[in-house]
Amino acid sequence: MKTFCKRVILPILSLLLCLKAELPAQDFTGIGKRKPFSFSGTAGAQASSRLNSDGNSDPFAYILSAQLNPVIYGFALPLSLSFADSRFSYAQPFSRFSFTPSYKWIKAYLGRTSMDMHPYGLAGHQFDGAGIELESGSFPLHFSAMYGRLLKARHADTLTRDKAFPVYNPANYKRTAYAFKLGFTHKKQQLNLHFFSAGDHRKSLPEEWRSQLAPQQNAVLALDFSFELYKGLTLTGQAGLSALTEDTRTQKEKKKGVWGVVMRPFLTQHASTSLSTAYKVQLAYKGISVAYERIGPDYASLGAAYFNWDFENAVVAFTHVFKKVSVNAELGWQRDDLKNSKSSRMNRIVGSAYINYKIDERFTLTASYSNFTMHTQLKPVDLGRPDDPLVYDPDTVSYRQISQQASFNFDFCSRPEARYKQYGGAELSYQNSREKSQKVFSDYFYAAARHGIELNGGYRLQSAVNFSTRIDKTGVQKSLFNYYIGPSVNCAKALFDKTLNLSAGFSYYFEMNGSKAAGGIAGLLLRASYMLKKSHEFEMQFNGKLRSSFDAANRKPGQELFVQASYRYRFNIDPFKKKKEEASRNKKRSAS
Repeated sequence: MKTFCKRVILPILSLLLCLKAELPAQDFTGIGKRKPFSFSGTAGAQASSRLNSDGNSDPFAYILSAQLNPVIYGFALPLSLSFADSRFSYAQPFSRFSFTPSYKWIKAYLGRTSMDMHPYGLAGHQFDGAGIELESGSFPLHFSAMYGRLLKARHADTLTRDKAFPVYNPANYKRTAYAFKLGFTHKKQQLNLHFFSAGDHRKSLPEEWRSQLAPQQNAVLALDFSFELYKGLTLTGQAGLSALTEDTRTQKEKKKGVWGVVMRPFLTQHASTSLSTAYKVQLAYKGISVAYERIGPDYASLGAAYFNWDFENAVVAFTHVFKKVSVNAELGWQRDDLKNSKSSRMNRIVGSAYINYKIDERFTLTASYSNFTMHTQLKPVDLGRPDDPLVYDPDTVSYRQISQQASFNFDFCSRPEARYKQYGGAELSYQNSREKSQKVFSDYFYAAARHGIELNGGYRLQSAVNFSTRIDKTGVQKSLFNYYIGPSVNCAKALFDKTLNLSAGFSYYFEMNGSKAAGGIAGLLLRASYMLKKSHEFEMQFNGKLRSSFDAANRKPGQELFVQASYRYRFNIDPFKKKKEEASRNKKRSAS
């Protein structure tokens, strides 16, 4: 009992006393009409055992879990707890404080939170601070702003601080930022202006680290727009101008050019300051769109935790819905190394198409295809040494990889007035990947035919035949060809007004290596679940597999058994529900 108190009771009490909650978005509108308090959630237990002949057995495993959701005047405070393998743990969102209250057209961000103002500026970076959004549907202007800390000052890991080894956890300065966004919307026209500024605090680290770490500063001017040029013809776009100072300790230097003059009021320019642009433009008309995006090689924003740069791409897309057919198609091209300064260059071509054909209420056809072609060219290290046999012909140092995927699905169901409801279909899918220069490829093919029927007495019978194969080849090695084929059958029955559900399934797959049979896998699945008073759910599952081998030299026969039992309790406590029901009954009586 003492051990249980130490491992379970004390951690729970400590968690409740030292709770740091991340509260979801809370709306204060109509708070006086909400329930003062309600409490709902689930609690359950699960135990399982897995035994197999390969020696990787788990004879017994268990888990106790609870998901609690108290609600106070409409504000939810979710909590998730679990106890498994003598270890207590609790999951998000109770690891930080975040509060997002709102009232009508006003919304605030408090605590450790994030805001997404522009993809080239403040793009969802987490910060500790405050933010606000003012957006009313009846007023054309909308405004948002934030201020907070992006990074906390951190010392490097001194245990790994050695000249021979790099620092595992590098140090960083305290970094703060502020941003705002002002927008105008009128009918189908929209224009938004965005400004973002971030900088490192040099005094946030001791003097010994300042000489090793360069403080940064960043300012971004950005805009996005959407205009309807003609009926159905729309022009949308985004643009950003970023000034990034890699080291604010360098000498001050005014940058020349138009962009340098534009950014002078927003950032103190240094010798290490770089100016770069990014933009994206899209023109769309009745389902046809053309888009182009370019992000400069030096473009960076400290308002994004992860950012892609130094690339351009162009995309042509088509989307249309006919009477019975819907079509989506897209073709895109992308390349990097815009300044021709990297050690390698990569070009990509991506194409995809999707078609859905609804023949009638019973039959549906869907087909999809995608193609990904990537060409990588490695540049020579030293073009001034033509006698070096490793770089004598740099144009041949290239790689071309092609990946394709195609699928086809056919689905059908019986008429609503049919005596026995039937459903089923067929599925075909194909994937391949090829690297031409090294003659490496991998092909995968899968096919399945399935059928289901609902019989009298609540019986459901499902059957399927599956086929899959994979062909791999690496270099000069001989290609390997193996495939699996076999049927599967599943039967289900619901009893006692569908509170008790029983199901049993059997499957068998032949494993073939070329024209030789390598073995087979037989599987048996038994499952039973029972629902008591819509609150208590019991489930029992048994899964057994038996593997036979016709080639004892390469693979040994084996077996695997898996048993699982679980219980789940759902509850919803509303102490004010009875009072409201009594008040409504009294009101009806007085009215009558």
